[in-house]
Amino acid sequence: MKHTLIFVVSAIAALSSCKKEEAMQPDLGYGYFPRSVGAWIEYQVDSSWRDDGAAVQGSVSYRLKEKVVEQYTDPAGRTAWRIHRSVLDADSNWVVRDVWTSTVDENAAEVSEENHRRLKLSFPVRDGRRWDLNVYNIEDELEVAFREVGLPWSGGGLSHGATVLVKNTVPPNLVDTVVHEERYSQDIGLVHKRWVVSNSQWHYPPPPAPAQLRIRGNYLTMVAVAHGTD
Repeated sequence: MKHTLIFVVSAIAALSSCKKEEAMQPDLGYGYFPRSVGAWIEYQVDSSWRDDGAAVQGSVSYRLKEKVVEQYTDPAGRTAWRIHRSVLDADSNWVVRDVWTSTVDENAAEVSEENHRRLKLSFPVRDGRRWDLNVYNIEDELEVAFREVGLPWSGGGLSHGATVLVKNTVPPNLVDTVVHEERYSQDIGLVHKRWVVSNSQWHYPPPPAPAQLRIRGNYLTMVAVAHGTD
């Protein structure tokens, strides 16, 4: 009887210790990049461009839906997901425009956008953590960092309880401006994006014409307006 009592007490202590260790496990931020087949997010997209030198400018607005349609194993042996990106046409039909892929593991979340592999999130999610978004492609280095970790955010008619902002760390100068901002919501994923690439230069025509500031740039914003799982 004594041995039985000792065993029961030990078992309870061990179970309590396990539960305490589970409760103390740190949140590494994996929930900011969930992936499951059937999950989708609909965005309002507003895009514009201008080239003062060529006297060209324009804008377009549309609805975009990103949907995870398949889970598979990529050539490197990693679990990956195929994403259909569809736009809403004039007849209110979703038409697949392109196909992206993504992977996520204990260290990073990646997305291949138009064959450009980008390191979207670097785990663990911690304020100030930095990395090169373009480390896996041939584009120029773009250092980004986590900001506003765990803060609520609202946009597109939706409210999100816990989000994190990924933002480039190099500020604009008098000539070049690069803005990369992506906000991720816990258990949903990307809910807002702002992207700007512009160049500003002074043009000096023959006198007496005044100097002219010419801007050439591309601007994009995306905000989630709905999400769900089919």
